[in-house]
Amino acid sequence: MKTFRGHWWLPDDPDSQPGTLTISNRGDVTLELIGGFDLSVRTPLPGGGYAVSANERPMPLIYGLAGNQRITVQDALTLRSEARFGLSDRPNYHRISGTRAFVGVHLPEEEHQQLWQGCWVHLENFAYWSGADGVQRSAELRSKRADLVEVPDKAVEVDGWTYTSVTRVGGFDFDVRRGGISISGLMSARLRIDAPEPCTIAELDTRVKAWMDLLTLASGSACGVLGMSVIPVSDEDPRGGRRRREDHPVHVRHLHEAEPDADVTRDWRFTCDELTFEEAVAAWMPLQARALEGTSAYFGSYYSPGGYTESRALLNAVAAEATHRALGELKRERDIDSDTFADRKRRARAAMQTLDEREWLDRKLRNDPRPITFRDRLHDIVSSIAPEAVSLILTNVDEWATDLTQTRNGLAHRADGSGHRLHGLAQATDAVLTAYLLARLGLDAAVQAKAASALRQPY
Repeated sequence: MKTFRGHWWLPDDPDSQPGTLTISNRGDVTLELIGGFDLSVRTPLPGGGYAVSANERPMPLIYGLAGNQRITVQDALTLRSEARFGLSDRPNYHRISGTRAFVGVHLPEEEHQQLWQGCWVHLENFAYWSGADGVQRSAELRSKRADLVEVPDKAVEVDGWTYTSVTRVGGFDFDVRRGGISISGLMSARLRIDAPEPCTIAELDTRVKAWMDLLTLASGSACGVLGMSVIPVSDEDPRGGRRRREDHPVHVRHLHEAEPDADVTRDWRFTCDELTFEEAVAAWMPLQARALEGTSAYFGSYYSPGGYTESRALLNAVAAEATHRALGELKRERDIDSDTFADRKRRARAAMQTLDEREWLDRKLRNDPRPITFRDRLHDIVSSIAPEAVSLILTNVDEWATDLTQTRNGLAHRADGSGHRLHGLAQATDAVLTAYLLARLGLDAAVQAKAASALRQPY
């Protein structure tokens, strides 16, 4: 948790109020003021005086100064306010929640401005997945030697955006105590994201979410953001050239609360040993952008697990259909070819006795392309997965597709699932979607089968 004590004011009201900004480990932004802001909405009355609305004025920005640090709280709203007796319209106490806090900068008042050139992101499991291991160990079981070595940066450009893995290696720290001496070395890996041109914070959020999804897919467990800072657009240096400003920490509540001190994932589905950093990023970023709705449903069960089994089963069914709509290549086909249809229609019209009957036949008899059904999509998903992986997930593809279709329709229309097999159905569908995304990334049958083997028994 971080706290910032200082003075706070609104852009259109420079009268500052003392208070404390608190940012929780999950990124919740809370501002508590001794005093507060006058947010009343007044409407002048014809005879003099004014009417006060029950609504409050919005707070798109709040500025703060804590020590020598500028801070901007974005999109704030009142959680609690205690009225002050007397003539003042300001409260005695004001508790405010913000969507996001920027440390080190006061943002301009205009919304949706393209203020940023990129960002730095610290992600769970990123160092291990990317192979950014700066520790060189002896091969002995009880090694007596370890060295910290430099790790070269890795960068790849996708659709104009550049993603760079940057590893920094520090020295050794010696902790000397009466009972002994311990030695520890520090190595950290960060991701730098550079936009092709000045961008908004929302555009950066989209790319950071894509990286959370990639690491979650690779590890099989939710991966969150440990820290993030935004890089402002460079401004002109009076001596010529461009001058780069410092990056500014930004705090926001993310989908998943990161655990920096937890053990690293052990049972990886894949790392950069199976698919290089450059190959993984080049394949994943456009894939995730195309299938954002479907993959968001899929990863939602990782970022926010639990809940009813029926909800998980329905969410997985939605994820399967939406993901395939974006990535699948099925085409609507007609039941019969055009020549056969024309011949059958001609013979049917000849059998009609009246003009009204022939006109009715023309309206009703069509050879439109057959709609792609949910079952069609499920079968096409499975056909994209390596058979070795499918056999570890499903004993009968038709039975799974039938059960999932009936479960989806039953839950959506009658709140009725498929009984005691619902838990297994939800797990199997998650495993199918996992293998499908791995296959679409270009990972081979062995990787898909390894991921599928995490399922205790096939459905």
